[in-house]
Amino acid sequence: MPSPVQLQDVLEFIADCEHRTAPAAPRDAAYAFSIGTPNIRGGRILLDSAKLVDRPTYESWTQRGRPQAEDLILAREAPVGDVGRVDGNQRLCLGQRTVLLRPDQRKVNPRFLHYLLISPPIQQWMQDRAAGSTVAHLNVEDVYIIDLGALPPLPEQHAIAEVLGALDDKIEANQRIIRTVDRLMDAEYRLASTDSEATAASTTLEPLLGGTPARNMPGYWNGGIPWATAKDVGAADTQVILAPAQAISEEGLANSAAKLVPAGTTLITARGTVGALARTGMEMSFNQTCYALLPKQKFPPLLLFLAVRQALGQLRALVHGTIFDTITKATFDLFSLQLPPGSAWPSLMRRLTPLDELVMCLLSESRLLSAHRDILLPKLLSGQLRVRDAEAIVEEAV
Repeated sequence: MPSPVQLQDVLEFIADCEHRTAPAAPRDAAYAFSIGTPNIRGGRILLDSAKLVDRPTYESWTQRGRPQAEDLILAREAPVGDVGRVDGNQRLCLGQRTVLLRPDQRKVNPRFLHYLLISPPIQQWMQDRAAGSTVAHLNVEDVYIIDLGALPPLPEQHAIAEVLGALDDKIEANQRIIRTVDRLMDAEYRLASTDSEATAASTTLEPLLGGTPARNMPGYWNGGIPWATAKDVGAADTQVILAPAQAISEEGLANSAAKLVPAGTTLITARGTVGALARTGMEMSFNQTCYALLPKQKFPPLLLFLAVRQALGQLRALVHGTIFDTITKATFDLFSLQLPPGSAWPSLMRRLTPLDELVMCLLSESRLLSAHRDILLPKLLSGQLRVRDAEAIVEEAV
């Protein structure tokens, strides 16, 4: 019977991050990505939202350890326990509150270790260890002693990693297609609006602030209405929110400032990480950290999203300048949108709609694949399900 092991027993080393914020680099000086806790979600490293840094910063921030293929990056705080796997195709350095884990491949399959660390028992271990402080966090010393239990032999680890990896590989392939299609949509919009005049954002959209039902009213929560926060907006893959972390009830909606908006509505964060943008993938409500942007003059919601996204650089310059550090309704008088002429809307939508439908279809498929993975993961790790049976399920799913 294999003996239980701790994380430190199967690693070459653990490298802590620099305990300071890496300076951002302009795009023309970008050399690498800084991966902080907001850039690790759902077991993946999200480069789309990662900060760009220049070469001197990269060299300085990787002196303790330079991320390479098959390394893992673990978030020690905000939130605790997210783990992403490095694929080796990008230069990365650690952002604050993260640690770099380098698996010893003589002892553990890196992908198997990744799945083990994001499994419910290990996640619960980390949550329990982090609880009790003002801000829940894991110390580096806690990371060393994460209890992995008894590991299966390497050949079995490889087999489990291959089965679960087939699902994740398909999800990643979908993400690459989505990113490509998303760029095509941007290009179509820019081409259609190139020669148009800039228009004050407030003449094209109506900002609607959300709200939060009373927390001391249990009946207001865990209902059937998805409820998004700034965190959901910032973490949304490809800027589409499909499954917010929380939900409210009809009663909670009726007795609060929370608003219900249709699928396709643009949400923008007003505080915290100001200016993060996403669309709702379904009808949902949202809280007061966000504005819903409702189109005026029958402007198509998809075009509004693309217009605001195109203007984000202008908006963020205002936010991070001396004018304000939050978005208010007055903010929408201060920046402008580049809009295609009204006569071009129908033809533009005919070109964009099939692309948008493809994005939504692939996102739905990826969500289903993720659900399969999350069901199979604990059963494979615990031995409840044989690899051979799981392979058949995966072949049908992909």
